[in-house]
Amino acid sequence: MSQKPRVLLLEDDAGMQSFLATLLTSQGYLPDICASGQQGLQLLAGQEYALLLLDLGLPDLDGLQLLTQLRLWSAIPVIIISARGKEQDKVQALDLGANDYVTKPFSAGELLARMRSALRPRQGTVRQWQFGTVTLDPVQHVVTKAGERVHLTKTEYELLLCLLRHAGVVQTHNQILQQVWGEAYQGRPEYVRVHMAQLRQKLEDNPAAPRYLTTEAGVGYRLCL
Repeated sequence: MSQKPRVLLLEDDAGMQSFLATLLTSQGYLPDICASGQQGLQLLAGQEYALLLLDLGLPDLDGLQLLTQLRLWSAIPVIIISARGKEQDKVQALDLGANDYVTKPFSAGELLARMRSALRPRQGTVRQWQFGTVTLDPVQHVVTKAGERVHLTKTEYELLLCLLRHAGVVQTHNQILQQVWGEAYQGRPEYVRVHMAQLRQKLEDNPAAPRYLTTEAGVGYRLCL
């Protein structure tokens, strides 16, 4: 039997602590709960955790400051759980290294799905990626849909590869721009929007209601498997 994933919950609201502790335990996780940002950093430094659930409104240390410090030495998956629902808050957290962002109030099903995605193993070398009937072979640089080869421009291909490398995890406009276009294109989300629309036309069955290449409004995009 595989070892249960240990999860650290940094949250100072007693009601949310109780709800999440019950939920996580019922799903086979081992939750540790902490209300202090500084103490949380100490726990993360001294123990092995599979995932961090991080509230931004901690009493002693803002969650974004904690995330900035954490990313200097740890690549642990981090999901933000916060009442801050503004687009700039989500974008900032994701740009600082969060893997995902869930706005309170949220459903148990949504959080658990985001956790499963964050915990999914990321393989360093992949022979093929697939979603729906689309397959990408990174060795041959070939993309097919339902067995038929699809022609993508170099930029479209790099955009698709970027999203596949982070499948299930939202990528902000700036994260995509940096990986596909380079530093000089930061702050130009229109580049991503145009090429994403072209990708959807070629790969989605219904480009107007995409199933896989989804939008996180005002934030960026996510490839859903």
